[in-house]
Amino acid sequence: MFRAAGALLPSLDAATRITGVLIQALIVYTGYLIPASSMRVWFAWLRRADPIAYAFEALMVNEFYNLEIQCVPPFLVPEGPGTSVQYQSCTLQGSIPGSDIVNGESYVYTQYSYRRDHLWRNWGIICAFFLGFVVLTMIGMEMQKPNKGGAAQTIFKHGQAPASVAAALEKGSTPEDEESGSKSGDTLNEKEGGGESADDKKEQKGVAKNTTIFTWRNVNYHIPAKHETKTLLKDQQGYVRPGKLTALMGSSGAGKTTLLNVLAQRIELGHVEGEFLIDGQKLPKSFQRASGYAEQMDIHEPTATVLEALQFSAQLRQPREVPYKEKMQYVEEVLDIMEMRDLSGAVIGIPGAGLDPESRKRLTIAVELASKPELLLFLDGMC
Repeated sequence: MFRAAGALLPSLDAATRITGVLIQALIVYTGYLIPASSMRVWFAWLRRADPIAYAFEALMVNEFYNLEIQCVPPFLVPEGPGTSVQYQSCTLQGSIPGSDIVNGESYVYTQYSYRRDHLWRNWGIICAFFLGFVVLTMIGMEMQKPNKGGAAQTIFKHGQAPASVAAALEKGSTPEDEESGSKSGDTLNEKEGGGESADDKKEQKGVAKNTTIFTWRNVNYHIPAKHETKTLLKDQQGYVRPGKLTALMGSSGAGKTTLLNVLAQRIELGHVEGEFLIDGQKLPKSFQRASGYAEQMDIHEPTATVLEALQFSAQLRQPREVPYKEKMQYVEEVLDIMEMRDLSGAVIGIPGAGLDPESRKRLTIAVELASKPELLLFLDGMC
């Protein structure tokens, strides 16, 4: 059932919401929490459309078949000295006056309306539900086509589309059509001809710069594993010079992300040994706040725009004493650095209906830059 819902619905978020409510309704109307005789008429149909109800009834009648339940006080009345069983009755459902034994099949029928002759009928209905969900999954997979290719569609918030996009839409063409002319060709020829563009030469003012040297020596990382301790990092050492891009290269599974997490002080499991120094001194307590970390997965609020994501990061993570106007001005600088000025009004969205993967990765870096890290910016999985 969950697989069918996941295939039919457009996103995991929608599937989680619907199946979360659905499973509660199915459990409540299984027939155990609310007996069938106590169900309201307008909701009783849920029991007939509930695969859990058929499975639970089959299990109950199978377990209680030929089961004899011994009735003991206080369920045996009247109660008192010298009372004979033949003059007593059991208060359990399905009991017979004058007997302290309750038949299990009678008990589940009287209490929950479960019948033994429904056993194989319910088994057949469960099989039919299974086949039905398989068919729905097949239909959903064909409709959704989760593996289909195609470019992402950039969606702009109303009134925030750049002038080039708005003009292209007014002409009835797309921005890609406008860019495919001679203008883009001229730009390409300029770049191929060598030399730096004016934007490359222009110094970005007001952007936080790193002037410290980060060093690590004799770093070891151990984690507990069953009956032993495993060493993931052994005698690692290195340094990062200020203003330089340092790349950590290695094959898949070599431990790049593990080392990066250790250097960024993001480890919660296991034991880390070694020295971490900033300009030859131990790391300050504010090291994590003064550094940025762009994760491998691009996690963003899909309903926000690029500008809103950067503004939120700046307001939330820059020091409180920094004026609001200065934070917003710094966000504008970050937009220019990451060349996302034209996308400032674009809705982030989800993959396939929003920013393309390249723009989402740039946004991930921009969000960390907006926090104005004073020491380092760690980038995981950028290659």
